[in-house]
Amino acid sequence: MNYILFSMMAIVTLSAILVPSSAQTLEPIHFEVKNPNGPETYDVIYTMNGGTIKDITVDAQNLLLLINLETTEDGTLTITLPRNLVDAKMGDQDDQFFVLADGELIDFEESKTDTDRTLKIPLTYGIETIDISGTQIVPEFGSLSTIILTVGIIGVIATSLMTRTKF
Repeated sequence: MNYILFSMMAIVTLSAILVPSSAQTLEPIHFEVKNPNGPETYDVIYTMNGGTIKDITVDAQNLLLLINLETTEDGTLTITLPRNLVDAKMGDQDDQFFVLADGELIDFEESKTDTDRTLKIPLTYGIETIDISGTQIVPEFGSLSTIILTVGIIGVIATSLMTRTKF
């Protein structure tokens, strides 16, 4: 009986050692990214082997998504970015993101839908930052600003119609 239990424990231990981490199933992690110019948050979904994400922030002035991470080994970061958070467009056509790992331009794979773009980024041990550069990032002004602007324009039009002088 102990022989069977010992054999099962040995098989489980060996399979954990022999199966590479890239073959292990990774659970998607949801990370809320705050709009620095408003109250909105954006749900970024990622999987990562070889490390963990410590923080994701928006640099709206430089059109960058800044990812701080800690790597424990070579691995891959697969991150799904909502287009209303960050996008790369040339007119109406999708354009290429620029991805930098610790300031160095790196290659990556990408898949797209109408609502998001998913980047598969290779990581090497020791990388601390990933910067994703697009052509547009969270709106500088939130939806409240749009409403205020619309009400202001309507007010100006209404005032000019009511005070129109007859000649």
